[in-house]
Amino acid sequence: MPLKIALCSDYFYPKIGGITTHIENLARALEKRGHEVVIVTKTADFNDEAHGLKVVRIKSLFRSSQTLDLPHIDELEEVLGKMKPDIIHAHHAFSPISLFSILVGKKLGVKTVLTNHSIQFLHDFDYLWKPSSFVMFPLRQYISSADRIIAVSRAAATFILHFTDKEVSVIPNGVNVEGYAPQVKEFDGRSVLFVGRLVYRKGLHLLLETMKRVIDEKKEAELTIAGSGYLSPLLKLVVKTLGLQDNIFIREDLSKNELIDLYQKANVFVMPSVFGESFGIVLLEAMASKTPVVATAQGGVQEVVTHMETGLLVRKNKIEGLAKSILTLLEDESFSERISSNAFRKVKKYDWSILVKKIEEVYEETLRLP
Repeated sequence: MPLKIALCSDYFYPKIGGITTHIENLARALEKRGHEVVIVTKTADFNDEAHGLKVVRIKSLFRSSQTLDLPHIDELEEVLGKMKPDIIHAHHAFSPISLFSILVGKKLGVKTVLTNHSIQFLHDFDYLWKPSSFVMFPLRQYISSADRIIAVSRAAATFILHFTDKEVSVIPNGVNVEGYAPQVKEFDGRSVLFVGRLVYRKGLHLLLETMKRVIDEKKEAELTIAGSGYLSPLLKLVVKTLGLQDNIFIREDLSKNELIDLYQKANVFVMPSVFGESFGIVLLEAMASKTPVVATAQGGVQEVVTHMETGLLVRKNKIEGLAKSILTLLEDESFSERISSNAFRKVKKYDWSILVKKIEEVYEETLRLP
């Protein structure tokens, strides 16, 4: 049965990141299945016609798109009241529009689903987060008000369970495999790729030091850093200081097609995050592009990548391990091809055509609740 679904989140364009990607792809997958989807997010300077999805934007207290800028709840209630959705699906358990949309749903008598996309440091340390959740009682109350809760990984489920006693279903992030898969994957033995926000927790300080070691061993090695963030000016300065301008390139504001082209041409994808990775959609994008992955073993990463089978995992903050793994994949073509082939077979289970049906099942179960 076709449903009217409101996807509510503070995270959508012009914000770039995993939650935005998830919401966009979920909306498209639901529409393809015949549902009517509206994305409800904050007012921002962005042309919503660019992606062809239906978006309603809510004014916030300080008229900004900053995550913690509180939305006007009365406007949110008015929008959802006029929309009359069958399901309100909130994304990100710790941001205002997401939590307030659950509150509004309860007031309007609309069933609500909440997806947690995030973890924090020591996400599985119950002695820290369980007491904290009671100190932050309103947050715990909002989260527990959702009729159903989803997490994108077991790590994300472990974290959200500190804030609720409700059952949490794990439905992972997805990728449109066909859109990333190259017709032919060429091996050049030198190209390394990072994709993500240029922020501390992504481990870019480690990546630059790692690449310095890689380039010392393999002069022709190249790293492309694709993304934007507050570390961009500092990264450019460090690259220049290290004298690596001919080997390390920072590319910002790329189109989706340009990003896919980088994925398909890269020989190694590296994800050196130091904390806070609940899953990592970029891992799926690399795997779908037949690009072998080197990643730090933390958070939900280990649920996606199996060491020595679908990628190489390294203990976090271990520059020597990162460099050795990257060099191995750049220098051993047959090993690289075996890893990428295994990963490509595995990533097919994360295709949105499969995952959207699991989310539909949650919607149907939620609508049957008293």
